[in-house]
Amino acid sequence: MPEFTDKTFKALAGTQFIDIAYREWGAADNPKVAVCVHGLSRNLKDFDDLARALAPEWRVLSVDMPGRGKSAWLDDKSLYGYPLYESVCVGLIAASGADEVAWIGTSMGGNLGMRLAARPGAPISRLVLNDIGPFVPAEGRRHNQADFGKDPRFASEAEGVAHVRATRGVFGPFTEAGWEKFGKDSLRRLEDGQWTLHYDPGLAGGGPITDSDMWDIWPDIRIPVLTIWGEESKILTAATVDRMTKSGPRTLVYAVPGVGHCPGLTTKGEIDAIAGFIGG
Repeated sequence: MPEFTDKTFKALAGTQFIDIAYREWGAADNPKVAVCVHGLSRNLKDFDDLARALAPEWRVLSVDMPGRGKSAWLDDKSLYGYPLYESVCVGLIAASGADEVAWIGTSMGGNLGMRLAARPGAPISRLVLNDIGPFVPAEGRRHNQADFGKDPRFASEAEGVAHVRATRGVFGPFTEAGWEKFGKDSLRRLEDGQWTLHYDPGLAGGGPITDSDMWDIWPDIRIPVLTIWGEESKILTAATVDRMTKSGPRTLVYAVPGVGHCPGLTTKGEIDAIAGFIGG
């Protein structure tokens, strides 16, 4: 029996139905479902280590959001954004058949988790936020998106992996094998044999980057929350973490020293913290 099965479902983007790719780990009839959603420029493979560890107890669904990984790219780039992403996530939960799910979201994926969990009747029982909170300063967003939307070309996969490691060095902590996987998972091969990054450059948009402030919905989240915090993060600051522990759902915190935005969810400590939290 394979470790996982790669599947697709249909989502509506504007006037067009598109294919959304997701990966299912664990027994297909397990009613205990965890949904994993990646960050801005990432893809579902970021959760492979975590999903493998959770699969004996959980059915884990990790998804490629539109414009990433194996999910469809949009001709109309203006449709990329949270309204579409929320619709995709609701479709994934529906496809799972679960009455409720545990949500594990990295950066953008955590933002989506907060948006959905704050709504009445949301089918989310526990929320894990990987290096994201209700407030992100514009400076941190600019730093995170410094290379976002560029469309580089690499003569070899190894050259591409080296580029990813150079531009995403704050991720981790990863072993050497972990960096190799993370780098390869970030790339796709073109028909001419060159390599490039595994997302649609049109995702970048080009609008102004401002503070992201969702403190207004934070009190509406009434489920247990765990925040994985890279202590060197420019996206999730110490001041925001402090406020998150004292207001709204009063998050628990698992801090990862020496890591910025964002923790890779591959270490035993991170995995054990998440498994204990969603299973508690």
